[in-house]
Amino acid sequence: MKVTVKVDGLTAIDAALDQFTPTKRRAIGRKALDNAGQILARSMRDKAPEGKGYLKESIDVGGVLAPGPKSAHPKVAEQERYVGPDSRPQAVQQEFGNENHPPQPFARPAWDETQKEVLDRIGDELWLGIERAATAAARKAAKGK
Repeated sequence: MKVTVKVDGLTAIDAALDQFTPTKRRAIGRKALDNAGQILARSMRDKAPEGKGYLKESIDVGGVLAPGPKSAHPKVAEQERYVGPDSRPQAVQQEFGNENHPPQPFARPAWDETQKEVLDRIGDELWLGIERAATAAARKAAKGK
């Protein structure tokens, strides 16, 4: 399952990030998304059923999807991170059910429960990354003089 979220009002963050190179911007964004994604990953692990082929253990935050899901979800943003289980078929079967058992959702309920905290954390982490990068750049500039 892929959830796309659009957040308006991030003009100040965009402007602040523009002072950095694309590589630095990506690093700041990646760290913010990874740290915030851990909130969702923890909640998903807590809600995933026990003993289902190491489903809980497969839930993580990363930047690469398995080949199957990747082909179904073309890249839509410069910075994307994924939260969820690896390509184990148990994940889809548990979330949506099948002819042999009813759904036991864990991913969507985790998102519903944590989305405000995750989105707030992304903003906080972006500002923290911007502040740290600006401080480091100022220190480097002062050394060079």
